[in-house]
Amino acid sequence: MALLKAMTASRLTPAHQGFQVTVQGELLSAPARLYCSPSDLRALIEEAAGDSHALALCLGTRHWNGYVREECLRQLISTDRPWAAPFLVQLLGEYVIEIVEVIADAIRQETVQDLSDFARENPRFMAITRQRATSYWDCYFRCRFRSLQTSPAITALDAIEATAQSA
Repeated sequence: MALLKAMTASRLTPAHQGFQVTVQGELLSAPARLYCSPSDLRALIEEAAGDSHALALCLGTRHWNGYVREECLRQLISTDRPWAAPFLVQLLGEYVIEIVEVIADAIRQETVQDLSDFARENPRFMAITRQRATSYWDCYFRCRFRSLQTSPAITALDAIEATAQSA
């Protein structure tokens, strides 16, 4: 709770409603973007411990600055908190390819069980994320990744959903 109060006090402009998903049967809401200063967010992350630290990193993945999102992602990627999964999956449906590649690389190297559990529980969210990833590939990355199936976002989503279906 102190973490959220600190973020509210630091906010440059109000966060807009982003997405709602289910994690282990409970509703989770996250902002579309978080508009606080990068230095304030970094200070909050540094001061926080345990679940508050992981939550601050999750919220950092919603930050308006892509470099801050990537920085938070790199620290969050190996967390074992199931409620971090939607924050990771959400990034696969966004346009910053460097962030998508971090997730795709991590999925190749680590288990995707929390992500797969999340995918089974949120098929609509997964479908929307796949549609967004496809649109960004079509608009911006078609020259770099000749086939949709070679796009890092799609390969990551395929891996998550394949594990979800096999369980």
